[in-house]
Amino acid sequence: MPVMDEFREEREAMKQKSFKERLQYFVDYYKWHVIGGVALIAFVISLIYSVVTRKEWAFYGAFVNSYQAPGYDAFLEDFAGEADIDLNEYDVMFDTNMYITVNAYDQGSVDATERLGVYIAAGDVDVMASGPMVINRYAYNGTFKDLRQVLPQELQTRLEPYYYYMDAAVAAEIDAAQENGTFDNIPSYPASPSDPAGMKDPVPVGLYIQDSSRIQQAFVFQEEDVILGVLGNVTDTESVLQLIRMIYDL
Repeated sequence: MPVMDEFREEREAMKQKSFKERLQYFVDYYKWHVIGGVALIAFVISLIYSVVTRKEWAFYGAFVNSYQAPGYDAFLEDFAGEADIDLNEYDVMFDTNMYITVNAYDQGSVDATERLGVYIAAGDVDVMASGPMVINRYAYNGTFKDLRQVLPQELQTRLEPYYYYMDAAVAAEIDAAQENGTFDNIPSYPASPSDPAGMKDPVPVGLYIQDSSRIQQAFVFQEEDVILGVLGNVTDTESVLQLIRMIYDL
């Protein structure tokens, strides 16, 4: 029997069935199509909603190898108030979803490193905070500003005890070794980044923030020492200064 004749017979037979039988037939044969269609529509609606409602970042901090503590929301809202950022129009992000291991290159670490690199290159990152192992890597790649170019003199005087220093002479040696391909002769980072006395060319590029009660209430870091650095391509430093003042309760 031709296929079209079979289809007509089946359609005529369905007309004779009760509503309940027709509904059961529909459920048996088309339920997965319906479920798939509903799921697709829900995904499209969610994607459109996310794109339409997503707000531009007014401030972005990469807080690497950290977790949000109970005081995170209060920290974010207080900072937005101090920096005069309207959270109804803009987003403030302290990103605690990046985990980077320096000595082991697992896929998660590689992905986080690549994502952070994209954000830095795009000029989206205002500050970065992490333990010394991560901060050393970025500091000696020229990622952070000299704090003397960021902090007004009054803050330099008050915050100097919290300075994290990099040795620009060591950075130059590392660059030269990498350019020459002499990786066996790459110098070590200074053992005491808080002590400029043993450095040839100390440059303050970070602040130790682990003792700040505001940081302790809002974040948990994997290392005991936590350093905050200001990204080198940041042009508007006023919000950064507001964050620093809030961290140290100045």
